Amino acid sequence: MDYIAIKHTHVLFAVLSILLFFTRAISRLATGKIAANKGVFITSHSVDTLLLISAFALLAIGKINPIDQPWLIEKIILVVAYIVLGIVSAKASTRTLQVGTLVAVVFSLLGIGYLAGTKSALIL
Repeated sequence: MDYIAIKHTHVLFAVLSILLFFTRAISRLATGKIAANKGVFITSHSVDTLLLISAFALLAIGKINPIDQPWLIEKIILVVAYIVLGIVSAKASTRTLQVGTLVAVVFSLLGIGYLAGTKSALIL
């Protein structure tokens, strides 16, 4: 598979991952029925796994070393922040913490999108 095909696949998995994340998060703010659905849970984690695999495939095919790319280091840091915030949001016992972490998730996703689109580091 060539680089462009994997890149488009990666973007597709990213969009699906975000949609599933917010579906589950909004469900938790409401009744929680969708978030508790085993199929949604498995699909969400499967998509996230495929997203990660496609990211590694892009690095391998493009012969990209993240250490040499400051924008990519920042993106990886924001992805880790997104994961941590998602876990905190899922386990939050108060609505305020859930909403606060979701706002932080939006900002981390905006940063990830900016870095992916411009390949220009914000800080490093």
